[in-house]
Amino acid sequence: MATVTRGIKLALCCLLMAGATVAGTVQQNWAALKSPAKLSTATPTIFVHGMPSSYHSEIKMVRSLIDAGITTPDNVVLATVTNDGQVTFNHYLPAHPHNPIIEVNLQNSHERDNHISAAWIKNVVVALQRQYHFSRVNFVGHSSGPLLILCYIMDNANDPQLPRVARLVSLGGAFNGALGKRDRPNTMQLAPDGLPVTRQVKEYRELLPLHGSFPRHIRVLNLYGDLQDGSNSDGRVANNSSRAMRYLVASRARSYREVRVTGAKADHSGLHNNKKVDFYLIRFLYGQNC
Repeated sequence: MATVTRGIKLALCCLLMAGATVAGTVQQNWAALKSPAKLSTATPTIFVHGMPSSYHSEIKMVRSLIDAGITTPDNVVLATVTNDGQVTFNHYLPAHPHNPIIEVNLQNSHERDNHISAAWIKNVVVALQRQYHFSRVNFVGHSSGPLLILCYIMDNANDPQLPRVARLVSLGGAFNGALGKRDRPNTMQLAPDGLPVTRQVKEYRELLPLHGSFPRHIRVLNLYGDLQDGSNSDGRVANNSSRAMRYLVASRARSYREVRVTGAKADHSGLHNNKKVDFYLIRFLYGQNC
């Protein structure tokens, strides 16, 4: 009995040491990323919220970028899109933008046609292009936001007048629907390439052409939360719905990476207020050699 007790204590000690090592590594890496001199770029990062939602789901992520020294408040612009697609900015960017951030706020967040919402995102990009002549943009989307971004890419990939999409981050992407009456936990199955082999929702089927047309220059990071409660979900979106992005983009993207986020605030709404997510976001968008 004493031997068993000592063994348990030793195992717990090893786990605590491992946890401390991981936490220390993340803290050191976070500190390394907080050097603005290494991270300065004029490329704007456009945050797109889900439907229905608003730019409020973007605020804490953007705040984390400011707190980490990645950008400054005067480099953060709110782009409001009216119900008829008109775009207004709450202020102008500085003459020489430093890691500019654009928070998109779609006033009609209940639009059911993703291609209409994608056209509104295009209006934001066009308005930015007219004022600042950016050659590249990054995107970050939460929930159904990544679907709107993929629709934008699919509908405009061949338009040479638009800036290139350089990097895309999906956060809790509901690519093949959300949990509800039609989708219960652990019912969605994926093929090895990420294609859902059970039910495919209409919004996912509309994106299938991307499998053969997704631009090869875009780097993609797919973050999703796992509550580790047996549901294999973030409480609202099944992990396999988020991971279904793989089939749409991975075979053509310049790079594709999936990251499962666990622990505190791994739920669907908590993901955009999660320090682990902030870390991966900063490393992917602004870290060197990423």
